[in-house]
Amino acid sequence: MNRSPDLAAPEAPGREGSPQREIVMSLVVNAVIPIVVFYGLRVAGVDQWLALLLGLIPPAANTAYSVVTKRRIDMLAGLVMTALLLSVALSFLTGSPRTLLARDGWVTAVVGIAILLTLARTTPYYLFALRTFTGGTVRERIDVAWRDTPAFRRVVYVGTAIWGSALLIDAVSTVVLAYTMPIDTVPLIGAIKLVALILLAEVCSQVYFRQKGKPLLNLEALELEVENAHKEER
Repeated sequence: MNRSPDLAAPEAPGREGSPQREIVMSLVVNAVIPIVVFYGLRVAGVDQWLALLLGLIPPAANTAYSVVTKRRIDMLAGLVMTALLLSVALSFLTGSPRTLLARDGWVTAVVGIAILLTLARTTPYYLFALRTFTGGTVRERIDVAWRDTPAFRRVVYVGTAIWGSALLIDAVSTVVLAYTMPIDTVPLIGAIKLVALILLAEVCSQVYFRQKGKPLLNLEALELEVENAHKEER
């Protein structure tokens, strides 16, 4: 009996060392959790500056944990820690909670820059993403196309640029909001804006991949091969 090619069987997305997982976790710890802490403390009556400052504890603890467990300071942890230290130092100097609000923009800028820097590596961010959510024969075809097809490599570069640019746009707009909007509304607006930009990046990269990348993998022929294999099994 012939065995059909494996189209699904993806690797677990949360596997150790996955850049996709690290970036998502970085956004959760450095952007989402501080917002939750801020509004929780504001409901409890804590003033704006102190609530924002205490919201920095989770990302600072996470960065310290990363350094201790890995016994080295990787690029992402180092950039996040730098952003944290600068925001806290400037906030103490100015006494302004808006400086701490602008810090959220610095963090997303750090992640966006980290993604764009992968363009200079042998495995850009979007290639990691494609490998994470595919498996079997599809992933093999992705690896072959990346190795042998310049047009497919351009698709990966564009997908990486879309994600990095979306986060940089979020960073710039967050800083603008931090100094122009009412302080208590900035974290919520910033969170909604970040989710919207991530969804936009996902849609744009997926549409572009389906139009330009998927035909290069010849998945239609693979699906026909699977269908024929299933017919033989019957």
